Amino acid sequence: MYINKGKAMYELDCKIKEFGALFFDRMDTEMLQDAIRYVEHGERGLAFETICDHISEYDIPITEEEYARALSLCNDLELDFNDISIVHMKSLILK
Repeated sequence: MYINKGKAMYELDCKIKEFGALFFDRMDTEMLQDAIRYVEHGERGLAFETICDHISEYDIPITEEEYARALSLCNDLELDFNDISIVHMKSLILK
């Protein structure tokens, strides 16, 4: 059971890093790398929330697919879908 949990956490870490990497061409690289680095310290939720906060704060345009990934990660991390950054990200979806 521990092995499966470890594998699941590794996969979740990868998903968060992949999500963050989607924004390297639209967000300050150093700021984004700092957020992603939280994963390496076991702070998955903080890494994801920080990425979302930056997207929201700097009004970074996102795609429908990126928003869907954010919602999926929010679910995986058992975070609140009504978080202000997540809610605001919906308005940043490219039309």
